[in-house]
Amino acid sequence: MPSSLRSAAISTLGRVLGAVLPQRPAPAPESVRRLLVIKPAALGDIVFASAALMALREAYPRARITLAVGKWYRELAEGIPGYDELLDGGTFGTPGRYGWVQVWRFARAIQPQRFDLAVVLDRSPRVAVAPLLAGIPHRAGIDSSGRGFALTIRVPWDRPRHEVDLMLDVVRALGIEVRAPRLRFVPSEEHARYAARVLEEWGLAGHHPLVVIHPGGASNPGMVMAAKRWPAPRFAALADRLVEELGAHVIIVGHGADASLARQMQLAMRHPAIDLVGQTSIGQLAALLALCDLYVGNDSLPLHLAVATGTPALGIFGPTNPAVNGPYSGGIGLVDPRACSQTRPFVPGPLQACPGCRCIELVTVEQAHAAARQLLATAPARAPNQSHQSAP
Repeated sequence: MPSSLRSAAISTLGRVLGAVLPQRPAPAPESVRRLLVIKPAALGDIVFASAALMALREAYPRARITLAVGKWYRELAEGIPGYDELLDGGTFGTPGRYGWVQVWRFARAIQPQRFDLAVVLDRSPRVAVAPLLAGIPHRAGIDSSGRGFALTIRVPWDRPRHEVDLMLDVVRALGIEVRAPRLRFVPSEEHARYAARVLEEWGLAGHHPLVVIHPGGASNPGMVMAAKRWPAPRFAALADRLVEELGAHVIIVGHGADASLARQMQLAMRHPAIDLVGQTSIGQLAALLALCDLYVGNDSLPLHLAVATGTPALGIFGPTNPAVNGPYSGGIGLVDPRACSQTRPFVPGPLQACPGCRCIELVTVEQAHAAARQLLATAPARAPNQSHQSAP
């Protein structure tokens, strides 16, 4: 069955089931003693969920909050504040890696904990069914074209909305006032020491501006989208201009799979850069970002880590929309108005880039340079090795 017909069939069935399954008011805050937040994937989305987690923590100070994530995302989730217990959901909820068997197993695993409330920060109907099967009485989450039929509190996804705000809408639907939301990631003291040591070893401690560039990314378990990557030679041209005009020190970061892109960038540069690709864990990278003055990269995890650690961030966009997936605060999402993300009509569901998408190449080096200069000019001054991230 074509994917469009399959999606329409699921939505139709979901609306029928949603008319049968009851909705109910949000529980009284004092009645919530055990709260489950489900966000199985993916990397950037789990960082986005940090704002909702902090709002839930504030609203339910006496509740024990459990965060459930997929097995590939545990390391990232360990730096997200606001919960008491981390639950490894295995492959449950990771696109292309789970089915109804994993849904049943996850439901069986959470059932004995007798949660009072489940907050589902995911749009998959199968993910939303799990807390229903586990007998959790109150289930709040996103209703994408009828796919939230298993929820007792359903927040419609019917217009373009930043992912962070969409998740916060679920929190608001519980009657919670959300004040000054922001993303949070707190590196451990060990990771902070690592980052400080790296700057010392490279002779960068106290030098400004420090610019971190990530030319790769756009890869998660279950999904790779190369169309989200700005060409490596353009990152090189931008880096050279920042070095020549501002005396910037450039650090290239990324996963081991980004090594070839980082190499392309270095070979295209006229000036040397420090290559840390494949040499940092997520926590170490976050701690390094917290010590730097600017981050530049594609729509990928490090962009949102930079925002979550308080570092000014510049994201380059094409098939994804910065109004939906861009830096939530303290940054700039560059996109050309001719890009497919800006011209296609809103349709709930997985991202559909244009065929052979090269929309990100519409963003020029000149545009990126102007945005980078703007962020560096407006960034608050700080002492050497002072992290942007405040204590939790």
